[in-house]
Amino acid sequence: HPRFSSFIHPALIPPPAQTHASDTTEIKAVGGSVTFHSNNTDTQPALWNFGNIPIVTVLFKGSSEPLFYEDKFKTRFTVSEDGRALSISQLRMEDAGTYSVTIAGKISTFILLVYKELTEPTVTCESQNCSDGRCLISLRCSVPGTSFGNVSYTWRVRDWQWERQSLEITVNKSSQGQSEPLTCTARNAVSSRNVTVTSPEGLCSGESRGKVGIWGKSGICSSDGMEMLGLGWADPAPQRTRKMCREKWVWLIPIS
Repeated sequence: HPRFSSFIHPALIPPPAQTHASDTTEIKAVGGSVTFHSNNTDTQPALWNFGNIPIVTVLFKGSSEPLFYEDKFKTRFTVSEDGRALSISQLRMEDAGTYSVTIAGKISTFILLVYKELTEPTVTCESQNCSDGRCLISLRCSVPGTSFGNVSYTWRVRDWQWERQSLEITVNKSSQGQSEPLTCTARNAVSSRNVTVTSPEGLCSGESRGKVGIWGKSGICSSDGMEMLGLGWADPAPQRTRKMCREKWVWLIPIS
């Protein structure tokens, strides 16, 4: 019996597609726009994909009419720079994903992340414990809604700030005077919103008004980023507690 061997001439095998080592990541907000640019200067046709779904092809340099694969892409997707750039307008959450352009067997990949802009944060009272004319109150800052991605929270009063979502404060009911306002700032990748609480003690039902001081394990002196040790509670009405902060005395509300 004759013996056969299969052989394919190397010239008939298409070259493998090459993917760029470093992908480009774009972070955008819902309703915004984005443009992906390819650095490939080859004059061959350009094919854009969303994942495995073809979007549009530009046949050759100077081609006047791009070929969209589906009508839905014609409303918000445009190509320019002879097919080397793809723009998307009025971004939606479902636009997030991996985009790629193939030119002469070479692939450039782009990752798009889409998030909603934050709504105004709200501050709520989680708990309160009162004894000896003083109440320990736990406040929580949060942003209602979803699809915001990672959200970070910062509490600030005067020059002090804390990177956390919940904060404990004390209310000295025997003291009189204006409470220290607290500001909570929420941030995500595309936006930042804040809310200021002028009467923190009023967030808990049945709480009497009084002088407010911060009560926590440690604090950050935001003017120079130095972490400060706990000082313990001191009555804020007749006096203020002071602490050395990088060889400079600064007046602080009580921290512990």
